[in-house]
Amino acid sequence: MFRVQQPGARKLSLLKIPSGNDYIVGRLYIADGEEAKPTIVLLHGFPGVVLNLDIAASLQDKGWNVLVINYRGSWGSSGNYSFANAIEDVQITLKYIRQADVAKEHRIDIERIGLVGHSFGGFLALKTASVDPTIRVVASLSGANFSLFIKMIEQNPQLENQIVQMLEDATFFLKNSSGEKLIQEVRDHEDEWNTFLFAGDLANRKLLITAATSDEELPKEYFHDPFVQILEGTGAKFETAIFDTDHNYLDKRTELTNILHEWLLNNL
Repeated sequence: MFRVQQPGARKLSLLKIPSGNDYIVGRLYIADGEEAKPTIVLLHGFPGVVLNLDIAASLQDKGWNVLVINYRGSWGSSGNYSFANAIEDVQITLKYIRQADVAKEHRIDIERIGLVGHSFGGFLALKTASVDPTIRVVASLSGANFSLFIKMIEQNPQLENQIVQMLEDATFFLKNSSGEKLIQEVRDHEDEWNTFLFAGDLANRKLLITAATSDEELPKEYFHDPFVQILEGTGAKFETAIFDTDHNYLDKRTELTNILHEWLLNNL
């Protein structure tokens, strides 16, 4: 028997977010209460090993709306996968949920939207905030900086095959993509996508930057530590949290969620 949804009850909604002729799949965790809620757009990494649905559900329990999207060409979203498309997908998603009818239906407070991203999603969150001044609150969890891979290749050309193969292995799960296409994309946008270079554009944002001490995918000393030093030089308002765990925070999920919750309470 079907049960009638009570007004203001928490729920989980599937969204089809139009992107040209394609659709971005979204899962929107809506918190209890009839009033409009602060809403987090939660961005997963490449290719999406961890979608962070556990974090989304936990934050929903704590009173936040959380929208998890899958970029075009990944995990049920139509279209082709590329890094450029993923950047665009975040911007399209923000525009979509800010529409008055969408916000009203899903109890979204369009004045209180924050971005939280893990790995490649961390890069996407920072990149989006750097070009969208309405995004004031951003958390990057072991954020990626693929431009550093190009620097590594320049210093040691023998690494190129290894890096391309790493990307190629991941594209099994993605539509119309390849390691060669992705590394060429990064080359074409090397400076534009280098978080170290656009850090100054984040000076007026509230930032949380986390890292893992046993991160083998994006080692803390190469990806996190230099970025923090650069942010300090810009005068940016940011906090850091270091976890004794792996890249995916597999044994620190509850601790990570609690830190996110407290930080969001203080900043969003």
